[in-house]
Amino acid sequence: MSKLSERLGRGFVYTSEIAPPKGADLRGFRKELEELKKIKGKLSGVNVVDIPGSILLMSSLGGSIMVKQAGLEPVYQVACRDRNVLALEADLLTASAYGIRNILAITGDHPRCKSSDHPGAKPVYDLDSTSLLCCMQEMNQGRDLAGNKLYGGTNFYPGAALTHTASPWEGEIHKTRKKLEAGARFFQTQAVFDVGELKRFLDEYERQHGEDIHGKVIAGLVALYDAGIIEFLESIPNVIIPSEIKNRIINSGNSFQESIHLILEQIDELRDEGLAGAHIMTAGNAKVLMEVFREIK
Repeated sequence: MSKLSERLGRGFVYTSEIAPPKGADLRGFRKELEELKKIKGKLSGVNVVDIPGSILLMSSLGGSIMVKQAGLEPVYQVACRDRNVLALEADLLTASAYGIRNILAITGDHPRCKSSDHPGAKPVYDLDSTSLLCCMQEMNQGRDLAGNKLYGGTNFYPGAALTHTASPWEGEIHKTRKKLEAGARFFQTQAVFDVGELKRFLDEYERQHGEDIHGKVIAGLVALYDAGIIEFLESIPNVIIPSEIKNRIINSGNSFQESIHLILEQIDELRDEGLAGAHIMTAGNAKVLMEVFREIK
């Protein structure tokens, strides 16, 4: 059983993330892991991103194995964009063999999205995030997606992304329902800058489907500690940063400290609204987490 599965629903949980390097030099990655190990008792999972924004990085699988070997709890992100069903299943079997339980199924940003550094790459999309969740259900029951027996089933704790900023909401509400039916046990959201908007989305989901899923949703919070991060985030599909938030950070005089204050305020709001937890994205600066957890009682 994973730490995330044990803690979700039993208190407010915290997850974070780490990006594998763009290259074979692992020194920076290992240094960040050492920083994360200092607060591992407070983290229920560390996401390892899978070529986010179609920007080439070392594989999420390799990074997740290293996170596991460092004594931390990986959340292995699996993007459907780059691999066919055979490759996806092979990578999932490898993850299972290394004891990786938490899997976040994502469809993946198209290689021609604004942030991509490989716009000419050919997307695969043999599966999407929902069918990948179905695949994990089959593997947990000892079968591959073609119905063939596996020699040893898996024990995945599957999750999915939730894009509350999608417009209109109807399509995302439908996809959220389908992901739950396909076996999603938790959700991590796109960056949240308006907790009220996320609450309205979840309330609308409950109105339509009669199910309260607040307790399954870990809200994504981003440390906006410099203008470059704001510029990069705005190149990612469905990330919307309100002008008042940008102005607050840029005009603060100390963008790092102001970004910490913003995250702490958002955590209080998420707790008040009954969300499952906060997924704190630090853009490679582990000092953000140190400061946040220093303030959290």
